[in-house]
Amino acid sequence: IRHVILMDSSGITLMSVSKFAVEGVEGTVERIGAIGGAVFQAGEEQGEILGFGKIKIQITEYDKGFLFGMKLDDGIACVVTDVDVQIGILKMILQKWAPKIKEVLKRYLYTDHKVISSELKSLFGSEDFKFI
Repeated sequence: IRHVILMDSSGITLMSVSKFAVEGVEGTVERIGAIGGAVFQAGEEQGEILGFGKIKIQITEYDKGFLFGMKLDDGIACVVTDVDVQIGILKMILQKWAPKIKEVLKRYLYTDHKVISSELKSLFGSEDFKFI
């Protein structure tokens, strides 16, 4: 996993955690989140037009990695990975932790971002994320 980005439904980054620090690319994670949010919302619209229902997990595959998007009530989680990620394990972990992340977002989405960051960082520090 390279980045985990949590944003509100409009694409504004609430919190992000990056595995690697890259100099000279300030704001890149926020841009990834904003674009990822827009792509997710476009996918939701496609699903509605096609009558497929709501998106559970959206996966975009690139030559050198993946972008996963998951709706979390009023938020969206974007996970950026290398190409060799274990997709099934990542999907299982996202589904496992989604209810807890939704709970935190619901409590704090319109309040204190420092508190939400602290609680979500502790969730992303769990043992599950070390398997990926």
